[in-house]
Amino acid sequence: MDQQIVEFFISLRNPALDPIIVIFTQVTGPTVMFLLATVLSISQRSAFPASAVLFANLSSTLLKAILERPRPQLAPHLVTETNFSLPSGHAVGAAALATVLTLIFRRWWLVIVWLIALFIGLARLYVGVHWPSDLLAGWALGCMVVLGIYGIFRLAKLPTGTTTSTRETTAK
Repeated sequence: MDQQIVEFFISLRNPALDPIIVIFTQVTGPTVMFLLATVLSISQRSAFPASAVLFANLSSTLLKAILERPRPQLAPHLVTETNFSLPSGHAVGAAALATVLTLIFRRWWLVIVWLIALFIGLARLYVGVHWPSDLLAGWALGCMVVLGIYGIFRLAKLPTGTTTSTRETTAK
């Protein structure tokens, strides 16, 4: 099933769309997700966002080294990747940041954040560098690591950022 899905996304390639997808996938990588989480940490005065995304990204790097799953070779890759495929680091970073934002803000617009996380993963299929199962594993890993770090912060009574309920409580 992995192969058929990758072949489908590769069949969607369009010379006019290719550069846009390539730029999108280059600017939505795990390092960028960590930098955005760091900005969020500074604005929230909490180490939680940056720590959570950092640990998710490190977990991804470690798993890639352990599992050593090769990337698909069904068509030329539109971007160059030098490491292994499983889990998708882009999916991990995107899901980690989306989970952090969800835990902090709990607002309707987070649906857009999750759609962006979905598109980040799907773009990796389009450029031909991941299997769908890499994305699923990445999204799951990103969420699980963040939830684990969130639990640790809560148990240690460390600040995790402003939540809607906290804002409402302090506004009263």
